[in-house]
Amino acid sequence: SRLGTLNGVVVDPWSGGTLFDRGSAELVAPASVLKVVTAAAAISVMSPDRTFATEVHRGEDDSVLYLVAGGDPTLRVSDDAAESVYRDSASLETLARQTVETLTAVNDGEAPAISELVVDATLWDLDDSWDDSWATSARSNGYLSRVHPLQVDGDRAEAPVAMSPRGNNPALRAANAFVAELKAAGNTSRQVSVSFAERDGDSELVTSVESAPLSVWIEYMLKESDNTLAEVIARHISLELGFDGSAASIAEAMPIALSAYGVSAEGMIIRDGSGLSSQNQVTPAFISSLLVAIFQSQGPLGEIREALPLAGIDGSLDDRFAGANSVAAGQVSAKTGSISGTRSLAGVIEAEDDTQLTFAFFATGDVDDSARAALESLVAGVYSCGGNLADF
Repeated sequence: SRLGTLNGVVVDPWSGGTLFDRGSAELVAPASVLKVVTAAAAISVMSPDRTFATEVHRGEDDSVLYLVAGGDPTLRVSDDAAESVYRDSASLETLARQTVETLTAVNDGEAPAISELVVDATLWDLDDSWDDSWATSARSNGYLSRVHPLQVDGDRAEAPVAMSPRGNNPALRAANAFVAELKAAGNTSRQVSVSFAERDGDSELVTSVESAPLSVWIEYMLKESDNTLAEVIARHISLELGFDGSAASIAEAMPIALSAYGVSAEGMIIRDGSGLSSQNQVTPAFISSLLVAIFQSQGPLGEIREALPLAGIDGSLDDRFAGANSVAAGQVSAKTGSISGTRSLAGVIEAEDDTQLTFAFFATGDVDDSARAALESLVAGVYSCGGNLADF
């Protein structure tokens, strides 16, 4: 009864045979299991080595700089890596230092006097940063920032704390942080104004910093269920396919990206990239087909499997599969999901009899966090049955 309405499927990824099926063709809200879909779509249109640059440009007036957003929410303020949850991320401190050093060199050793910073955050529309199906409390409780193309530390109030509250204007906060770093690096102007506009087309690149590779983003997104990364990655998928990076375009871009894997997304509804919206709709059969493709791939798609949380070991499964369910600890790689009306779990099982299985389970309806343990019991049962699982 803790599972509410159960929809799910277990598949042998080698033979393609279905060992268990409960309404696998029915549409359900996937919650954060959707992040597996976002990861696969991203890998299909972008290289795992892809990085995203944050640039500084200057115009004819040496007192004016342009800070050009590249859609990197993992930028940190300080060079100190311990000051962010995101590993290998670029920093505003480095960007400011490089900026001042470059401008000093071209000004015959004279430190720059930058009095105006123009922020170009036009990669996508700043006003298109929050879906009305998301609860506004998602910002205050630390689940998600506004989806701006310029952010520092995912707009966390406390950068090293994953679930730290987020603010209401990530781009402005990042711009103000850059102004402070410019001063610390040697900018001689006492006051620097901040405005938002598209950069002058004739502006000249001064310097830039690069994000960690997309593969690093995907690993953190899946392990820790980072919603901000998922939403930004979805916007980059849209842009890569020639759309405008808008939230609305994700619904069209994602199925196109996924078509490379030969899995049908017919009937699927994509509202966002993170799974926070209850208006997302997928079938367990679709998730299972995608997991089979991931399991069978020897290329970048297959690396998604290694990025999934490992039961009882790390990520969002580090404290789960306890008690009697600990028999499956270390043997289940899966993405978790939890929103109002849905608890979900989907991934790969290395069963007790050495059978390898993919599964996708969704508990929907009048469910609460007790459904999480119930899903773990179900998966632990599949682990124990292995290839002998019977669909009664």
